[in-house]
Amino acid sequence: MSGAGRGISRAWRGAVIAAVLAMVVIALTPYLWMLSTSFKGRLDALSYKPVWTLKPAVEHYHDVFVDKQYLPLVWNSVFVALGTTILSLAIGVPAAYVFARSRFRGKEDLFFFFLTTRMAPAISVVVPMYLLFNKLHLLDTKLVVVLAHSTFNLSLVVWMMRGFFADIPPQMDEAAQLDGHTRAGAFARVLLPLAAPGIAATAVLCFILSWNEFLYAFILASFDSRTLTVGIPGLVTPHGTLWAQVAAVAVVATLPIIVFTIVVQRHLVRGLTFGAVKG
Repeated sequence: MSGAGRGISRAWRGAVIAAVLAMVVIALTPYLWMLSTSFKGRLDALSYKPVWTLKPAVEHYHDVFVDKQYLPLVWNSVFVALGTTILSLAIGVPAAYVFARSRFRGKEDLFFFFLTTRMAPAISVVVPMYLLFNKLHLLDTKLVVVLAHSTFNLSLVVWMMRGFFADIPPQMDEAAQLDGHTRAGAFARVLLPLAAPGIAATAVLCFILSWNEFLYAFILASFDSRTLTVGIPGLVTPHGTLWAQVAAVAVVATLPIIVFTIVVQRHLVRGLTFGAVKG
C-alpha cells in the first residue's frame, strides 16, 4: 500500500474512533448527570446553573429507601421481572420451536395471532385484565403483575426465538434422533444449547420490558406489590419534585439491568449476531 493509501486508512480509522467516542459520551452523559444529581444537595439539584463541584450527599438514598420504605419496591420489581422472564421463556421457547420446525394447517395464522397480542394498546387491555383478575382475587399481588407482563413478553419470545431456531439446520434434529433421542430429547439436549445465545438476548429484552413497565403494575398492584416504577411518581409532592431522590431511585433502578446484562453478556453478544454470517 502506498504512503497516501496508508494515510487515508489511518485518517479513516481515526474518524471512526472519534465518532465512536462521541457516541459513547452522548450515551453516558445523561446517566452521569443523573448519578451526580443523586448525590447533590437539594439547592444544587434545583440550581438552574450546572453545579460541577459538590460535596457528595448520600442522605437521599437513605431518605427514599429507608425512611420512605422504597427498598421493598426494589425486591418486588426484581421478583416480577425475573418471574416474567422465566415464565415467558418457559412457554415461548417451546412454542417458537414448534413454529420453526412443524408444519400444520393454520400455522402462519396462529403465529400472526401471537404477534397481534403485542400490537394492542396496553390501555385497551388493562381494564379487562383488571376485571378478570378481580374475579380471581389476584389483585395487588406480585403474581398478577407477572401474568400481565407475560402477556406482552410471550409474543416477543415466540417471534424472536422462531428466527433463532429457523437458523439452526434441521439436520441437527435428525442427527440427534438418529442417536436415539426423542424429539423432545433432541430439543432439550441439542437445540436448547445451540439456541442459548438467542435465549440470552431474548431474556434481556424480556427483563428490561418488565422492569420498566408502569401501567399494568400501577393499576393491578398499587399497594403492597408495587414495583419501583410505580413508586417514582410518589416523589412528586405538592411542594415540588424531589429531584435528587428521583435520581437516586433511577440510579438504583438501572443496577439490576446492568448486572443482568453483564451476567449474560457472553451469550448476549453471540445472540445479537446469531445468523448474521453464514457459509
